Amino acid sequence: MKPFSEDDEDLIQFLRQHRSSPPAAAPDLEDRIIQSLPKRRVSRPLILFSAGIAASFIGVIVAQPVRSPSPDSATLEAFMESSWSTVLDGTSDTNSDYLALVDSTN
Repeated sequence: MKPFSEDDEDLIQFLRQHRSSPPAAAPDLEDRIIQSLPKRRVSRPLILFSAGIAASFIGVIVAQPVRSPSPDSATLEAFMESSWSTVLDGTSDTNSDYLALVDSTN
């Protein structure tokens, strides 16, 4: 926001000094407003039908299985052996590293 210039300071002070208070609201204003609104009835079957559609939609979205590629057991076994040998002796078999396992799943 752009700051006010020096010329506007007098106007700002005048408006602050002479501002008026808003009128007080009638004590029963809220009740009169609510009573003036048209009455709208929603039938129970319509509500249940809408809730059923919403629940079905959510159920379909949530129930979608997440499919992840699974490597064949021989590739997975070779990767596990390689990883285990790396942990034990610090050597690695480059033919069955993690990236090769990932590439084989695609």
